Amino acid sequence: MSPSEPSTPGRPGRRRKNSEPDESRTSTAPSAEGGRRRGGGRRKKEAGRPGWTLIIVVVALVVVLAVLGTFLFLRFTGDEGEDAAAQQTRPVVYKIRDAGSMNEVLASREVDSRPLNEGELFERRNAEISSQSIDFTLRDSDLTEDCSAAVWGQEVTDALAAADCSQVGRATYVADGYFGVAAVFNLADVEGSRAVADAMEAPEPEDDESAEEVVDPGFLLAPSGSDPFDRLGSGYSAADAIVSGHYLVVVWVQPTDSESVEERVTLSTPLVALANFREPLFRRLVEYSDGDEGGETGTGEPDTTGEGVPAEPGTEGTGETGTGEAGVPVEPGTEEVPQEQVPVEPGQ
Repeated sequence: MSPSEPSTPGRPGRRRKNSEPDESRTSTAPSAEGGRRRGGGRRKKEAGRPGWTLIIVVVALVVVLAVLGTFLFLRFTGDEGEDAAAQQTRPVVYKIRDAGSMNEVLASREVDSRPLNEGELFERRNAEISSQSIDFTLRDSDLTEDCSAAVWGQEVTDALAAADCSQVGRATYVADGYFGVAAVFNLADVEGSRAVADAMEAPEPEDDESAEEVVDPGFLLAPSGSDPFDRLGSGYSAADAIVSGHYLVVVWVQPTDSESVEERVTLSTPLVALANFREPLFRRLVEYSDGDEGGETGTGEPDTTGEGVPAEPGTEGTGETGTGEAGVPVEPGTEEVPQEQVPVEPGQ
């Protein structure tokens, strides 16, 4: 076909310029398939945004509820009872006792320089103390060099610092009908032991002041405030501070069913029983005693025959009924005091 011939029959032809658009190629109408593909993609993307947001919110809510549930479980199941703080209270009756010859043999830390240890204090016979027909079982124990953490009250805290307290061991005990606390303070000398014991005694009101106006010097804190020790001091209780050389031993007992400080009862027997917490100190007494005081020096083991060597509390040579005039176990190896001579609660 010649260039002059029309390209289309019956219609004059003309050559299309390359710059003119091809209407078939530049149509703005999208294809049905392509339109659905692009339109559908936008709808899916827009619909996905609120879905992921909802998932994130739900996950965050689950985490919050889990944390809250854990907190409430620990709070109300009593699992944190072991860490409950002890109450700042004191006994109704408080007496200071003297251990006799132990104050001479263990008079200072220069003589008895070995630190106390947990096995010595809380194991062996102190795991279960049986005396006076009472069986005390160890519940909680604590041994620390921070003596101020074992007491409350500024005066007592200052007295411990002045006495150069290097250790304090505390334990809680439970028995059928009683519960109690025992503590031993490792001080520089016997004078410091007496000073701390004196500091724990509540002063009497002056003539022009009431009992409420008297500043309490402070007292011992139990190593745990869990039941029943959260009630210690709220009922009728009594404590003995036993000056035992450069150690001060404090025992504090209360009847389990006592709910008022006005319910006076006799607590000499459980006090005497729990005072056997001093058993490790009697071992040291034997260890540092010379030949005249009993046994070979440095053996560390008591002679329970009663032949001039101090016997441990509750063994032969003392008798479980022995209390001595002060209401604490008699000095090992001394004469036994019959049960009927056990003193009644001091102050009654």
